Amino acid sequence: MSTPNRAKVLQLIDLCCQSAKSGQLKSISFLIGAANGTTKELKRTYIQKQCEFLEQLRQQKMRHGKISILSMDAGVSNFAFSKMQLSNNNPLPKVLDWQKLNLEEKFFQNLKKMNLNPNETSQLVFDLTEYLFKSEPIPDMFTIERQRARTMSSRYILEPILKVNILEQILFSNLENKVRYTNKTQNASKLRYVVRSSDPHRMTSYWCIPKEETLTGSKKSKSNKYSKDLRIKLVKKIVSSSVFNSEPKNPTKLVEFSDIWGDRIRNALNEKKSFKLYDILEIQDNFGVKKDDDLADSFLHSLSWIEWVKNYETIAELLSSTSLFKMQCQEVFEFCENKIQGLEYLQNAYNSN
Repeated sequence: MSTPNRAKVLQLIDLCCQSAKSGQLKSISFLIGAANGTTKELKRTYIQKQCEFLEQLRQQKMRHGKISILSMDAGVSNFAFSKMQLSNNNPLPKVLDWQKLNLEEKFFQNLKKMNLNPNETSQLVFDLTEYLFKSEPIPDMFTIERQRARTMSSRYILEPILKVNILEQILFSNLENKVRYTNKTQNASKLRYVVRSSDPHRMTSYWCIPKEETLTGSKKSKSNKYSKDLRIKLVKKIVSSSVFNSEPKNPTKLVEFSDIWGDRIRNALNEKKSFKLYDILEIQDNFGVKKDDDLADSFLHSLSWIEWVKNYETIAELLSSTSLFKMQCQEVFEFCENKIQGLEYLQNAYNSN
């Protein structure tokens, strides 16, 4: 499809949603990462809003042949980010970067702990923002995992939690304002990226089988620890499958790594039967605590957005075919059903090992 078709694509998607049942709308919402409304009207509204944003990314990918997404899991002691690139000529995204940092040790010279001081916080987040731009290419999209809202009195909020919430807000602001300032500066190269807050619940729901779909339906599936362990296990399987499954269309192969990363993964798998994600990154002193959940979440946030873009592209293509519109809509609904079944198969395949 050509670039001028943007309005038409969005209109076709909305018309398709008008004829959809509530369950079909829920499936579309799920596959494009939209919020799931409580009514059909709300579902349609959230779908359209998400499609408008995904259409921007699709247009960017059409113009440049690729897009890259950098996703962050914010933390002062354990800040993790993953950057992936999706190209027109490759169905699999390529992992470009994957890091974990202790921000205090990385950016403070003498002061080892960040206090709740505006000067210190501002400087640290500025340094972090500049660091994120050192890794080429500059992403088309930055995402920051949304922190939980805090509604209690401040005396009940632990200082580390407060620091992370402040970090999220200032980092988002810095990235947004960098675009605004640069693009208003004469003779400066324009920046084209966007910044989004990424919902951890939608990411987790996309990759982890809900309680009613598990074989045991045990109570532990509700716990945060179980969900965290499941995400770590899933990323390990995705990482190992990227090396040992050479066929690009293998349903359990979701990403590609460069040769350097491939060597690291093989070394980690050869050295330990049960490897850790931080083994792949070869964690150094200022790279944060050696634990895997932050790395797994940043990886899955990035991969989720890649998946949502790909799913949106498929829906847009189906609705732009030459067949009758009613048939186009039916093809969209069938795609959603088959895609969700494929995800369930993938999750079961990973969890059974």
